[in-house]
Order: sequence, then C-alpha cells, then structure tokens
Amino acid sequence: SSCDADDEGVRGTCEDASLCKRFAVSIGYWHDPYIQHFVRLSKERKAPEINRGYFARVHGVSQLIKAFLRKTECHCQIVNLGAGMDTTFWRLKDEDLLPSKYFEVDFPMIVTRKLHSIK
Repeated sequence: SSCDADDEGVRGTCEDASLCKRFAVSIGYWHDPYIQHFVRLSKERKAPEINRGYFARVHGVSQLIKAFLRKTECHCQIVNLGAGMDTTFWRLKDEDLLPSKYFEVDFPMIVTRKLHSIK
C-alpha cells in the first residue's frame, strides 16, 4: 500500500541521517561518544555541505533543548518524535541536564534496533 511505501521512505531517513551524523562526528564536526554504538562508520564520504548542515541542525537543536532545560530547571518533559538513533539523551546526561522525563518515539522496527544496540 502507499502508506507502507511512505513509511519505508520515512524509515530510510533514519538510516541516512544516522550515517551522515556518524561521518561528521568521525571527522570532528562535533563530539558524540555515543553515536558509534548505534551506527557503523560508512566508507562513503559525505560532502562538506552535508556535514555543515548536520552540524548546524544538531548544534541548533541542542542549544534550544539546553535553554529550555535551564529555563525550566529540568522540571519538564522532552518527547523526541522520530528519534531514530539520536543520542541527545546521553549527551544531556553527560552535562547533568536531564529533564524529569525523556521519551523517544519511532517506528517499532527502529526502536527495536536501538534497544538492541543499547543492550
């Protein structure tokens, strides 16, 4: 059905985004000691504009989340929709900036894969 095809396209963005982030981290765009546990490093190089784009997005979202957490003194909830292999939870934990509740939502297949990587 067309819904399954649409879902497959959305699930594919998880893989693509994860590979791009893993590559950008591997060449020093930002520090993320956790992504290596979820995503294997591909031999395929990514264009500098892709790396810069992911850096801008990861950095921007991170700054917004941290500002929100500081403003609420971490008495809040974060719901990460389409979380994929995102490592925000662990990076926030490293900075002692965890919210009261942190939820990740994604397709069951992706959640299962992430849980397997964590275990």
